Amino acid sequence: TGYSTEDLAMLRDIALAPDCFSWVVSSICPSIFGHESVKAGLTLGLFGGSTKPASGLSGDRLSVRSDPHVLVVGDPGLGKSQMLRATAHLSPRSVYVSANTTT
Repeated sequence: TGYSTEDLAMLRDIALAPDCFSWVVSSICPSIFGHESVKAGLTLGLFGGSTKPASGLSGDRLSVRSDPHVLVVGDPGLGKSQMLRATAHLSPRSVYVSANTTT
């Protein structure tokens, strides 16, 4: 699976911790102080989403996670783009789009 026994044990310990969500929230972009509500929203975007049906190659129905979208709005200089880029690096299927890069 690409994970060592130590990695799996660490993930199991984190999952069983009573403050698992706050630990994950504080781990997102730790260089930016505060903004826990924005980081919590980004965390929910990473792990959230609903299931949608998808057709498999053999015609079987598969259940896959839908594509969550996250919009972050705020004053300039708060680190919104930095937090979004850090979150996008955590998910292999993520796509980072900003107003500066779209037409």
